[in-house]
Amino acid sequence: MSESRTKSASRSIIWGIINKVIAIILPFATRTVMIYVMGMEYVGLGSLFSSVLQVLSFAELGIGSALVFSMYKPMAENDDKKICQLLNFYRKTYRIIGSVIFGVGIIIMPFIKLLIKGDVPADINIYILFGIYLLNNVIGYFMYAYKQSLLTASQRVDIVSKIAMILQLISGIVQIVLMVTTKNYYMYAVILPLTTLFNNILVGFVTDKMFPQYKCTGDLDKHELNDIKVKVGGMVFQKIGGIVLSSVDTLVISSFLGLTQLALYQNYYYIFTALNGFFAVIQQAMIPSIGNEIALNDVKTNYKEFKKFNFIYVLIVSWCTVFLMCLYQPFMQLWVGKKNMFGIDMVLLFVAYFFVFKWCDMLYIYQDACGLWWDTRFVPFIASLVNLVVNISLVKLIGLPGILISTIVSIAFIYDIGYARVIFNTYFKRVRHGLSRFWKRQFFYFVSTAIVVVITYFICSFIKMNSSLLTLIINAIICAVVPAICFIVFYCWLPEFKGALELVRRIIKR
Repeated sequence: MSESRTKSASRSIIWGIINKVIAIILPFATRTVMIYVMGMEYVGLGSLFSSVLQVLSFAELGIGSALVFSMYKPMAENDDKKICQLLNFYRKTYRIIGSVIFGVGIIIMPFIKLLIKGDVPADINIYILFGIYLLNNVIGYFMYAYKQSLLTASQRVDIVSKIAMILQLISGIVQIVLMVTTKNYYMYAVILPLTTLFNNILVGFVTDKMFPQYKCTGDLDKHELNDIKVKVGGMVFQKIGGIVLSSVDTLVISSFLGLTQLALYQNYYYIFTALNGFFAVIQQAMIPSIGNEIALNDVKTNYKEFKKFNFIYVLIVSWCTVFLMCLYQPFMQLWVGKKNMFGIDMVLLFVAYFFVFKWCDMLYIYQDACGLWWDTRFVPFIASLVNLVVNISLVKLIGLPGILISTIVSIAFIYDIGYARVIFNTYFKRVRHGLSRFWKRQFFYFVSTAIVVVITYFICSFIKMNSSLLTLIINAIICAVVPAICFIVFYCWLPEFKGALELVRRIIKR
């Protein structure tokens, strides 16, 4: 990766992580206040409505990702006319999508109660509340969400992070104050669309200042529209898979087990998504840079980069897996108390879910950077069907564990295997035995991680303190030191290890 692209990616990652820390801490604080001031049912309501609206956002069809990909080349070639045409198409399309989502949301509103087993809090009108969440979901489509593509394509995701960081800080503090002083969930909820409104205004203002040459003018020709349709066609299936993985679990738990069980599940899942959020920052920053590399370099060079990036990424995933296994329960006891905790069986499943969910992410990063959505279109569709059927079947038989088991199975045996096959049979098809070598290396990473998890957890099991906070701190120190030693022993002989050290040195020097 060239110096300028490495710098852009590093800048985006740094600011993205700072933003993500705030995006984790403040919602964590508001969630904690909600649990103790208002009750678990309110936490469950917010999770349910967010998941329902995520399903509705299926109407977006992946237009955003396809448009950003289409902007890489004209951005690199300073083709202002083409970018203006893409931007105009993006704005028109987003307004249609916003209208569809709003219309479908109004239609399904009378049936929302069917997704909740048991009663809802007495002071809540779920239809008014759903309307507030729906408004929050559609505002961006009618305002300036389309302009964010300019910042992404120009590798200035750090600006998006800075805007989001400021608004999240303000909105989080206001939400906490309102919950404590009014104990009114509506006051908390109405801040959501207001934050989205101001975010759009600021993004629009900044992009107009940075890119005054780009206006929504002109139309794409038929060939370009067909090219976007192909990319969007592939993204439809990607969207289905993402929705099933992230939203259907929530809907099934609410429908079969109720809001309280959903809230308990979401407390553990919140930690999962917090960690995942940091990786999303890395992915978002890497995709434009890798996209540029793919456009400029040959397959052999990019394959070497792929192996290096994959090693670094899996190493971070493995380390986080160790932290999760050893710190999950001490943290949950400190946060929500023993009565709101799951047993070790659910913890093991959450940890396995996290590792399986992240360890092949580099495949998805390269899929986005190469624009291979159409080639992988059937993988998420098949995985979503399997996950949905197994999800409903197992939740009836064994309850909550069935939700996680079905998701782990669909990711490991359909998503990961399917995406690897497509990537190595298309973009990396000239790499000899590339697919088999990839899986051999991934299996080695998996075994190494499992051994390190067992060793570290065994050491942490001897820590018996009266204070949950002290236990958490000591376990965290152990998780920082022991895996570092183990991973150096396991990986020091790998060429990727040396390449990763060299990349770190270059970043530190700058």
